[in-house]
Amino acid sequence: MEIERQEIERPEIGWARAIATGLAILVLGLAVAVAGADEIIKQVTSVSRNVVEYLVTAYFVACVVGAAWLLRRLQRRGIL
Repeated sequence: MEIERQEIERPEIGWARAIATGLAILVLGLAVAVAGADEIIKQVTSVSRNVVEYLVTAYFVACVVGAAWLLRRLQRRGIL
């Protein structure tokens, strides 16, 4: 059984807007990831260095995965 999908017409956003949006998202995402990692390093002082490294790495990976998920959702909805 095959399900037919209806095509939704989405307006083209243009190269300038696509590049500007992409750069803004990359800069904002990197700033959040780096600032958050820096705060973790500053605030967590009662554990060993290895634990801090694991926390920062997990936070950074979560930021990258979260950004990818968010971008995909925005793209699916036609916002980007």
